[in-house]
Amino acid sequence: MTLLIGTDDGLYRVGDLPFERGDADAVLDCGVVTAVKTWDHTEGVFVASSTGAYRSTDGGDTWEDLGVPIGDRFWHAGESEVWAILATPDALYAGTNDPYLYRSTDDGETWRECKGFRELPSRGHWESPIDPHYARLRALETVPGRPDQLVAGVEAGGIHVSRDGGQTWVDRRDTIVDDVHQILPISEDVWLAATGYLDHDLENLGLGHAVGEGGLWRTVDGGDSWGRIDGGTDFSYIRRVFVHDGRVFFGGGEEAPPAWVNDDHEVALFESTNFGRDWERVPYPGEPHEVVETWEVYDGDVVCGSSLFDVPDARDDVEGRIMRRTDDGEYETVGRVAANVSRIEGL
Repeated sequence: MTLLIGTDDGLYRVGDLPFERGDADAVLDCGVVTAVKTWDHTEGVFVASSTGAYRSTDGGDTWEDLGVPIGDRFWHAGESEVWAILATPDALYAGTNDPYLYRSTDDGETWRECKGFRELPSRGHWESPIDPHYARLRALETVPGRPDQLVAGVEAGGIHVSRDGGQTWVDRRDTIVDDVHQILPISEDVWLAATGYLDHDLENLGLGHAVGEGGLWRTVDGGDSWGRIDGGTDFSYIRRVFVHDGRVFFGGGEEAPPAWVNDDHEVALFESTNFGRDWERVPYPGEPHEVVETWEVYDGDVVCGSSLFDVPDARDDVEGRIMRRTDDGEYETVGRVAANVSRIEGL
């Protein structure tokens, strides 16, 4: 089995776990990797990144640039970036910063903007953790059993829903105002959302509408209402949640990324066997500072990746770590890469 490892310095590939330092092959020079995804109904593996969106149909040996429109709008680095990628049986979707949503019905040959997303009423209140005037479309998912229903999460700007393939949208920012990192639909009506919060000095900026509390949230009515299920933990800056074999996992930091620059934070990893009614904090090799960023099942085992991804002032002294959960519930390091781990995906 192949494991693709997205980092803030491109995409890497390993053919087995564990692996040694230097064994991971660089397979795509694409800057910061923001998503790596596969779908049973669509051929290939897809990558979203700071340089664009890409697809490989040969396990990562070669890559096709999908030509998602970027580069024509101002952003903190001078051009836009692709933060979310989604394939449905009928179309491809890509979400960028600013943010914009694009749709392709010809397998990525051409893209058209879903202008209804730009017309959401709360758009004027969306912000970014890097620049207060620009947000990014960080999460984009479909709902099980409802192939035309899309759910989008904005960092920071809440969660929004479309029931017609992205043409029109229902503004749901009033239900979650947090820094949305991930949306995980479990069923038609039950979804989880991993959130953080902005760390701007909003009073000095003249802003104040994007400060949330972070945490792990759940809806049981298709996004109409949300309740926090992480028990109000202090480790409420959460990047990802994962569900496997009846167990829910999430890792959190007690501070947002600006504190990670100087290790002025601590982290924790939690597991629940009753869908969030109770949580157990479990130790892992990345403590006390490495945030668990991504999860996957590899050869039947739960694996995850950690480091300090997406820190405002990038650090060269931190390696990315791949961990495996053993049969007795302990976590062990099974590989290291030179850059911060953002996403992993098994092929």
